[in-house]
Amino acid sequence: MFTEAKREGLANVLPPTTMLELTTLTVFIGYLVYLRYYADQRTKAEKEADDMREGIDLYESRRYVESLTYFNRLIEARSQSGVAFLYRARCYRALGDPEAALADLERGKSYDDTVADLHLETGQIRTEQHNYPAAFLDFDKAIFYSHGAAAEPYRWRGLARQQLQQTAEAKQDLARAEAIDQTPKPVKTDGQPGKKMFVDRLLVRNALLTVLVSLLLLFVIKHSPVIHWPYLVAAASAAGIGFLEPRRGWSLAIVQVITLWGGYQLLVTTESSTQREVEAFSLYGSMGLTFIGSFVGSILQRAMA
Repeated sequence: MFTEAKREGLANVLPPTTMLELTTLTVFIGYLVYLRYYADQRTKAEKEADDMREGIDLYESRRYVESLTYFNRLIEARSQSGVAFLYRARCYRALGDPEAALADLERGKSYDDTVADLHLETGQIRTEQHNYPAAFLDFDKAIFYSHGAAAEPYRWRGLARQQLQQTAEAKQDLARAEAIDQTPKPVKTDGQPGKKMFVDRLLVRNALLTVLVSLLLLFVIKHSPVIHWPYLVAAASAAGIGFLEPRRGWSLAIVQVITLWGGYQLLVTTESSTQREVEAFSLYGSMGLTFIGSFVGSILQRAMA
């Protein structure tokens, strides 16, 4: 009896709807943590390059001595950065010290062998040294790690193949480089090459579709006598959000949650307390599934890409 009394007391303190609200809030906070630490889909090299933009800008402005000084200091503080060694090698090469550049490139590869430019830069130096077989292998790796999406590795491999008397293959590589060069590049925004606007026509279209699906889900929440159907629709729609927008799906998930909560408060009225409890379970559970499902959907979409 004492146990039952305690349970009833806890139930009065935390009714089912409150528990659902707390659960949904917990899921939402977890989703924010995911966005902060895991949703950034830049590669390790891209993150490092953004962190050392000052030194890269110095190099690109041909202020090689100042850039070299910057990367010397950076390497002392962060000695395991492949990108730092890449740009220090480029400074050495620009200042006429290819051997020091090669040494840095090899050290950079030992920390992050997946940086395509480390292999491309190495191959270019070996080409200047007329070591075409080794250069060919470097360009081959540059193509592999750039996923065949960059023109320069194909162009340089084509030139190396010309020196190796691989005429037909050289023509194919040079043609591939030309085709990539002619492919339209993403529109430049904010002065950053290739950086796409966050809000574009596709995102707006998907947001409108998300609102329509959310209204359908509200209809299911209102008319379903059990929670299973709303949960099924919520999970399916959330997974669809992840597939539609694997990088920006979190914003669509927020749109769906706001539409669900706001629409329920404005449009849905229920006289029966029992039905109101079922609707509350369906509503808050669907909101939680929206965050979880969109995350899972984005992971699956990227895995299938």
